[in-house]
Amino acid sequence: MTARKPETSKEIRDTPNQSRSEVIIMPRPTGPMNPETAGIVAEIRKKYPVVARYLSRSRRLKEGVNVEKISKTSSNGETVIIPHACLGEGTIDKKVTVYAMKFSASARRKIEENGGKCLPLSQLMKDGAKGRILI
Repeated sequence: MTARKPETSKEIRDTPNQSRSEVIIMPRPTGPMNPETAGIVAEIRKKYPVVARYLSRSRRLKEGVNVEKISKTSSNGETVIIPHACLGEGTIDKKVTVYAMKFSASARRKIEENGGKCLPLSQLMKDGAKGRILI
């Protein structure tokens, strides 16, 4: 037996209390609902398709990146691109420039203490930076 999809956005179902009732079926949201995120995705889609694809995912599927991972995978003076959040778990001992959607307070403090920069992802296209993408 296959599931039947309604042909329209309204479906009529029989209920025990009434002979017929009308149920409105809402579509599932796809892509970013935040207008700022949607604007960033549209702007960086051609130059950074991997970042744009990751930003288009559901918020529940996006995981943050800890500064420990940045420290392990990058070299001194490198640019790192993080599509979601930069979190402050661990230590970092390198001077890196990090572009991310958001930073935790401890991550920002740890990166800037070592001479690094914390920049918003919206500034990535303005700077024209190339760097390592960490997911």
